Amino acid sequence: MYSDFDWATAPLSSFSAPCIASASYLVIVFLLPKIVPKGGFKGMEPILVAHNALLSTMSAVMFMGCLREMLMRGKKEGADWMFCEQQQTATGPLYFWSYMFYVSKYYEMVDTILAILKGSSPPHFALHVYHHSCVPFMTWYWLHSSATLQFPGLLFNTFVHIVMYAYYAMKVMKLPTPWKSWITRLQILQFMTSVILLGVSWFGYLEGQPLNPKCQGMQVLWVNIAFNMTLLWQFVQVLFTNTKKSGKEGSKKAA
Repeated sequence: MYSDFDWATAPLSSFSAPCIASASYLVIVFLLPKIVPKGGFKGMEPILVAHNALLSTMSAVMFMGCLREMLMRGKKEGADWMFCEQQQTATGPLYFWSYMFYVSKYYEMVDTILAILKGSSPPHFALHVYHHSCVPFMTWYWLHSSATLQFPGLLFNTFVHIVMYAYYAMKVMKLPTPWKSWITRLQILQFMTSVILLGVSWFGYLEGQPLNPKCQGMQVLWVNIAFNMTLLWQFVQVLFTNTKKSGKEGSKKAA
């Protein structure tokens, strides 16, 4: 399953998987608040800590596993493959980590369900639901098309999630998290980096052809960049909103 990983025969490799999962997720998110008692269920703190700690740990494992396989491939092939993937099928240990990343996006949907069960909505709820319902499709297409630049994207996203889910776990435990504001900044940096990496591919490998067939999955990559730009815009708004709130709170304290 690891060294001989093959996306074509892996569980959840059918396109119906993200379709069913995302549709079910949206139905649950819409209906669940109608049946959860006001104020939510009590005593959920241990579940929330375990959930977020698990996601942070999973992200760390995926980050280290993918980084190791990228370095090993880089020793054999240099760096060109990272900016212009020419392997036509998603097979081998490096793509195993991309697959694990894809599967993890299904479990991340539990974020919303747990938030609703405890009687609250995640901050910026529309952005939260939009993100969780769309990402399974993007990562499915990564594997389906052996998309170029998916591995740098995986590394950055898992790194952000190590920090983010650790913060959520610590928040539930009421531990100090003075670095909270950096989570949104890291997310913004993640999406900006995707544009820079695309620029490297564009000027170094695509020869002026946006869909140059020598680089795998370019159609998906352009869609992914457009998706990232929608997220970038929304996260920038979140950052400015949080900054304004902090400024107002600081003014009130000073007064």
